[in-house]
Amino acid sequence: MIPTKTTRRSGPSTSGTALRSFGFGFGVFRPRVDARLELAPQILAGDGQLVPRPARLELDEFHRRIPTAVAAGVALVLGERAQADDEPQRTSRSGRHVCDDGGVPVKPRELRFAVDLGVGGEFLDENGLRLDVPPEWTPEHLLLAALVRCSLASLRYHAGRAGITVGDASGSAQATVTKRDGDERYAVVEAEVALAVELQPEPDDLAGLLAKAERDCFVGASLTAKPSYRWTVNGRA
Repeated sequence: MIPTKTTRRSGPSTSGTALRSFGFGFGVFRPRVDARLELAPQILAGDGQLVPRPARLELDEFHRRIPTAVAAGVALVLGERAQADDEPQRTSRSGRHVCDDGGVPVKPRELRFAVDLGVGGEFLDENGLRLDVPPEWTPEHLLLAALVRCSLASLRYHAGRAGITVGDASGSAQATVTKRDGDERYAVVEAEVALAVELQPEPDDLAGLLAKAERDCFVGASLTAKPSYRWTVNGRA
């Protein structure tokens, strides 16, 4: 059985009924209307209370659906807006529409780390990798070592994005721990980092690259007292 939908329209026409056909299988069949059941075009045209509607849509092709002009799309404000059928819509992998409102916050990436300290003084990371640290190494020394390695890792990241290779690299760091002004808590109040690196090729905006390396070292960014840096690049300070 083929479902049909009929809509009355006004205006001169040989048919007073607009038909929308739906087909199943290999073809679409247009139902016929008995002309004896239709009103004369003159009567419809003379009725002033009828509201004109657009001319009925014709089949695009025999094997295709009736084309529609617009489709309703839900906007962010929970209203509706007209949306063209052929307007490209961004979707996620699951097929859902992706909100393109710039005001929607994007959740930042999270990096998680873990360390276990054994009774013998050995350290294990979250992957079970063992690190034997001499007992003479204090937490402050470990912090400074992390600051140097983090700064170099940040440099390698930004250099790689710019197509620059970081060759030999070394560094040192020192810090002063005393009571902070304001809260009288012992903390790092000064930190200095000195790094020597080889860059190939050397970028035109060397200062910009080094600034990004300093900014995105999360160890340095976690300190209340921001470290000061001294760089030596390709043998030049």
